[in-house]
Amino acid sequence: MGRYIADLSYLFCRSARTNVKKIFGWYFPIFHKKTLLHCKNLFRNYSRYLIDYCRFTNLNKRSILDQITYYEGKQNLELALQMNKGLLLLTAHLGNWELGGIFFGSYGIKTNVLTLPDENPEIGNIRSWYREIFNVKTITIDKSPFSSIEMVKALSNNELIAMLIDRYDEKTDGIIVDFFKKPTQFPRGPLILSRLTGAPIVVAFVVKEKNTYTGVIKGPFIVTHEKEEYETMKNIVNILEEYINMYPDQWYNFTQV
Repeated sequence: MGRYIADLSYLFCRSARTNVKKIFGWYFPIFHKKTLLHCKNLFRNYSRYLIDYCRFTNLNKRSILDQITYYEGKQNLELALQMNKGLLLLTAHLGNWELGGIFFGSYGIKTNVLTLPDENPEIGNIRSWYREIFNVKTITIDKSPFSSIEMVKALSNNELIAMLIDRYDEKTDGIIVDFFKKPTQFPRGPLILSRLTGAPIVVAFVVKEKNTYTGVIKGPFIVTHEKEEYETMKNIVNILEEYINMYPDQWYNFTQV
């Protein structure tokens, strides 16, 4: 049923379909001859993601953790947590990023998800409610200084802050790094937070493998000086590229063109 709905969405959601094709053309020229197939698979995978997103609300902690059958880099997470400085987790709209937050929350790591105000407040409230079920708190970024204070406080309490960094619309306070050979702006915020608080940065993903999920944790990175920000972000972006290349039809980027 999910695949049927995904195929209908691919057929009728012209704007999203056009954007996905453009993105594949820009970022994955190697797939030129199979662009149509990869685009269709992306819609189908996104449908599975939404189904799992709803299904997990009815599963208990053990059942949810069983969804991730393999975790690459658990030692990286342990190393970062041993520093007792909190943790900054950076990820992309790749695979099931919400499952990653549930994973950490279910393991007793106090988890905060950083998000921009949703265009539809009702959808934003649903997402917040969903995360709260699994002890994941939402921190909404706005122009007020209070969100920054809340982040610093969370890190000082040795909590985890997770954020998506592959869509950054702000034109100020960013850092430009080549992303698939295209100059792209990424948020400087997590680098500044690491430098000011000593919190380590890890890059993490939860991707679909047939009927189960695989988790990946890379890092940690620590920024001790402003001069280190560019190279640190470059290393982070290299990891994003590596895993997006491995799972291009799980990179849900429908609007950024």
